[in-house]
Amino acid sequence: MMSIQWARFLDPGALLLVGLGCLLVALVQNGVRGIMIGFATSLSLHRTADAGEQARLSSVIVEDIVHRRGVSCADRPALACAYTAKLASEMSDAPDFAAFAHIVTQDSATRNAARAVAVQMWEDIADAAPALGMLGTVIGLVEMFGRMESVEGLGTAMALCLLTSLYGLAFAHLIAGPIARRLQMLGGREAAWQTEISERMLALARAEYPDRAPRRPVVPILGDPPDTLQPKEAATP
Repeated sequence: MMSIQWARFLDPGALLLVGLGCLLVALVQNGVRGIMIGFATSLSLHRTADAGEQARLSSVIVEDIVHRRGVSCADRPALACAYTAKLASEMSDAPDFAAFAHIVTQDSATRNAARAVAVQMWEDIADAAPALGMLGTVIGLVEMFGRMESVEGLGTAMALCLLTSLYGLAFAHLIAGPIARRLQMLGGREAAWQTEISERMLALARAEYPDRAPRRPVVPILGDPPDTLQPKEAATP
């Protein structure tokens, strides 16, 4: 049985050509910030499915303490969910419901944009990798035909042709493509439970925030008749 020599499939030059080429394409299309978001988000591929349940339990704790002590105490309990803890902290610091609703809306928009940028970056790499593999193939063919006068160097040029195509397919279909699909799946799941939690926090804030400053009670002055404490009606013509 023929044994495969795996060392032959490792060519640093071809790997560098495809890898750096993919990064360059992603950088041009998404910018430095998009690259940073894409790689930072890819670190969360191991997230478990119970994050939404932890967020719901944390929101119940926040609702309980807000009902008992008011919105200023929303950030008092220790919460397992970082997202719910952030909303609770913003609720306790916001001066009114409108300010809190604006913060929640902006935060949701920022998170959705970051998810879209991360998925787009990996999709761009998956799209560019096969083309860069073909670019390496063309370079290898040029080298091979340029050395047709001698057999020396033909093997190296042919290896470059094949390995760059192999690396391009591997980057596209074994690395970048699966990462993009998983980030899209996890992002949709995360967006669903974060939307649910934000709506619960908004409903809680709407019910617990005072709509306006409490009116000062009218203190009667000794000697004033009772009818002076009532609002006067407009005189009829």
